[in-house]
Amino acid sequence: MEDRFAKYLQLSFGLFVSILGFLVAVVLLLLGFKYAFRLLDYIPWFVYLFVIFIIIVPASLFGTIFTIYFKRTKAHPSAAVRVISQGFFAVALLCWAAAFVMDMITFFKTGAREVSSYYSYNIFLLTASVAGIFIIGVMQALTSEKEKDWMEKRREEEQIL
Repeated sequence: MEDRFAKYLQLSFGLFVSILGFLVAVVLLLLGFKYAFRLLDYIPWFVYLFVIFIIIVPASLFGTIFTIYFKRTKAHPSAAVRVISQGFFAVALLCWAAAFVMDMITFFKTGAREVSSYYSYNIFLLTASVAGIFIIGVMQALTSEKEKDWMEKRREEEQIL
């Protein structure tokens, strides 16, 4: 009887110490991050590097998305949808390229740290880009051929064999 009680006591104590150790480790990790990031505020070039990264992210993200969709649209079966889609993607790519160039000029002239100073974070450009991706995606999906499900593919394979 004592043996069983000692095992449960040892197991409970082990679990308690593990949970407590985990919580202490998380608190120490968060405190370490807090002081490490405060320390980075005293490094002037790091702030500029971070701001450049923040400026580059939306332009590179949407530029990549629009480029991929522009290339994939060439194989779309409907000519009208293909023209509309490629036109939209071309205009969107030009808008993002112009916004990126203007943002870089603004950054190197002013060194502004607020994202409100940059065109890449303009709510109209972001909203138009996301809405355009969804609208063009829906339009292409509705005008493309119906995809065969797994049962139809299986039936065709059986007929061939």
